[in-house]
Amino acid sequence: MATIPQIRSRLLEQFPDPQATLLAHVFVESHDALVTKAELNELTGVVHDLSGVVKELAEAQKRTEIRVEELAEAQKRTEFAVGDLAKQVGGLANALGGSLEDFACDLVPEILEKHWHLVVASASPEEITVGRKPREIDVVVRGTIDGRPVTVLCEVKSAVSAVEARRFLDVVEKARGERQDEDIRPLFFGYRADRKARELIVTSNAAMVFTRGVMIP
Repeated sequence: MATIPQIRSRLLEQFPDPQATLLAHVFVESHDALVTKAELNELTGVVHDLSGVVKELAEAQKRTEIRVEELAEAQKRTEFAVGDLAKQVGGLANALGGSLEDFACDLVPEILEKHWHLVVASASPEEITVGRKPREIDVVVRGTIDGRPVTVLCEVKSAVSAVEARRFLDVVEKARGERQDEDIRPLFFGYRADRKARELIVTSNAAMVFTRGVMIP
């Protein structure tokens, strides 16, 4: 941008001194005004662009908040469904256990009649005292073999683990120790038992009745 003296010098070629001086000042001031206006327009455009970006960010944040709320609701529904499923599974397990006990009450006496020639007097769930504590036995079969009283304590489970087998065998051993005049025998009844459980049952000379077969010592 030329200075006022430079512009005035050129204007003096065509205009008198007062007019040349005035016109030089007018040109410079007009140019400054134009620059300021252009800069203002540019700044206004930037602000406008920024406002658009801030609006987009606000919309994105709003959508994010809505999504978070939806996820929270989905989480609540999932937790409720899991809790409901747990109740259903628990109820099913109870129902299944009860039906197995009923099945054992019907089937075990027949098997023992066949293999041990047991004359059955009763077969039902029963509470017995072991170690001065009451213990609920799933099925207790009472009867006689060759006129001698025999009591069969049955553990009924859909699946028997080695830990559960060991625990029940310990209960039977305590009962035998407290009733040395009785012939008390353990029996496991269910759908299946893992390998370690089957090995423990066999080595303990206990009986087992599972879907894979019957083992009566």
